[in-house]
Amino acid sequence: MTDTPTIAPRRLITPAPFQPISMASAGADSRSIPVPLRAITVLLVLALAAVGLLLMLPRWTPPTPVGVDPAPARNSPANTSAEQVTAALPLDDEQATAGARRDAQDLLRATLARLAQLQASHVERWDRSGLHGLQEALSSGEKAYRETRYRAAQDAYRVALTQADQIDTRLPVVMARLLKAGDRALAAGNSAQADSAFGEVLAIRPEHREATLGRARAATLDRVLALVEQAEAYEQMGEEDKARAVYKDAAKLDEHTASVKAGRARLAGSARARQLRTALSAGHLALARGDFNAARRAFQDAATLDDASAEVVAGQRETERRAAAAAIAAALDRATRAQSTEAWREAARSYGAALALDGDLSGVADRKRAAEQRAQLDEQLDSLRKDASALTEQNQRELANSTVARAQAIATPGPRLRAQISALRSALELARAPLEVTLLSDGEAEVALDGIGSLGHFSEHRLDLLPGHYRALVRRAGHADVRIEFSLMPGASAPRISLQGAP
Repeated sequence: MTDTPTIAPRRLITPAPFQPISMASAGADSRSIPVPLRAITVLLVLALAAVGLLLMLPRWTPPTPVGVDPAPARNSPANTSAEQVTAALPLDDEQATAGARRDAQDLLRATLARLAQLQASHVERWDRSGLHGLQEALSSGEKAYRETRYRAAQDAYRVALTQADQIDTRLPVVMARLLKAGDRALAAGNSAQADSAFGEVLAIRPEHREATLGRARAATLDRVLALVEQAEAYEQMGEEDKARAVYKDAAKLDEHTASVKAGRARLAGSARARQLRTALSAGHLALARGDFNAARRAFQDAATLDDASAEVVAGQRETERRAAAAAIAAALDRATRAQSTEAWREAARSYGAALALDGDLSGVADRKRAAEQRAQLDEQLDSLRKDASALTEQNQRELANSTVARAQAIATPGPRLRAQISALRSALELARAPLEVTLLSDGEAEVALDGIGSLGHFSEHRLDLLPGHYRALVRRAGHADVRIEFSLMPGASAPRISLQGAP
């Protein structure tokens, strides 16, 4: 809407009839000038001041935007000159008008700056409607300014700035749409459309990274697609090494092209499939020859290529099953061989190893317990036989006799057990066989043996004693009694024991 300036009704001033003033009165007091003439003079001064203010304003004539009517005719009531309006206004209104004019000029400069920014981003390409609205508001403001309707001009310029803000808010959507169009064109293999879309973005934002990369991809797209066709031809001929090399060249130009990624992935998958088949074959061959460690390595290599493969999982399970079965069989075999040589402790360990692999093995737990009992008996027989001196003690002899009885109760004793029984029985007989012992003294001391009694005075005395530990008491007149201990080992040959005490 165009505002019509409101001008206060003028009061017509009718000048008094002109009467020439004589030169003689020229030096008289100015107060002698008639009052109507002074009013005319004031009006002329105000008019000249208004003209001066208008002359001092920037002389800017904006271009007439497209679709905006040219300035009104000179004879139009709206084309009233600033001098006429200003001359008719009181002094306070004149100052308000000058302030409104300055505010309008500030808004105009801000609007023109925003317009220049939008035009630099080629707004006419992506928001022609918004640009048209902005230009209409700007033209409306310019028209109001020319008609000295400065408040209306300010409102129009504010509308133009709002339009600029709205255009700015639409810019990210426009750019996103252009980028998406460019990506679609690249995916479709249309380099021209991709270049155009990314070029539109760069016209708006010359430093836009994604658009720069997209345009660079568009520049190489045709060459990349040609290489892809060549690589696919090599694939069809089964020449995968050549196809891989061509795909590599294409990736150097643009690794993001879908057909390049798909081709390289396809070749990589084919290579993995061959490697998988090779690893599986190696695993099965190792299983066939019983090399479980080699089979484990081969199936593990296969798992690194495809750990979800049913054949890989089955191969690993079969390897462990066979390895466990072989280990169980080996352990049981060792146990059997150990039993045959009466190595009962080794047999017990081997049965334990088999049970550790499979705790449900039938009868193995019983065989393990039996082997442990035989191992304990075997160790006890050896220990009692080797400690011959201990057999001289009553409690040890009783233990040895009971051990021999347990050993003799075994239905099928082996050679080792029979030898152990015989050796321990011999040790028991020696422990109870008397020994001819010679006791030596100085003939002056009286000698007595615990359990035997006094032997009197002697230099040498022979008697039969059972193997064991003895204590002699040597008495000499004028001296303290001396106790001397000695032991007789079973089977000792004619031992001679000195019982000479200290003088």
